[in-house]
Amino acid sequence: TNVLGALTVLRPVADAMKQSGGGSVVLIGSQATFKVSLPQAGYAASKGALLSAMYYLADELGADNIRCNMVVPSWMWGPQVEQFFEGKAKHKGITTEEAVHEVVGKFPLRRMTEDGEVADVVMFFASDLAKAVTGQHLMVNAGEMMR
Repeated sequence: TNVLGALTVLRPVADAMKQSGGGSVVLIGSQATFKVSLPQAGYAASKGALLSAMYYLADELGADNIRCNMVVPSWMWGPQVEQFFEGKAKHKGITTEEAVHEVVGKFPLRRMTEDGEVADVVMFFASDLAKAVTGQHLMVNAGEMMR
């Protein structure tokens, strides 16, 4: 779904962008592509495939003034992450907050990335501020991983 869903939607959107003189495609990746941390090989592989597709799309669509980039977030609070930390806390006999701190306390910014912060980077890539940027990925991760 991560790859086929995105590419299925992207083709007609790219055609419309071509007709209107260009545009910007912003894909959402995952840090799991670059860092092994949880048993999620299938997910990481699908996001890695999407990253590869982004490079090819940037090249293929560039002649039509369509930019293609990717935002790569890290931990973001939501039901799955909450369940992960609740399970970790229960297993270790600590609070959920302590379990979260064990992970994000090691990040340079000492916190988890907020949804709005990822949205800000998506908006940057979509805006004219990034009109010369294509084929790039940007990690939004409170410094957890630096490349």
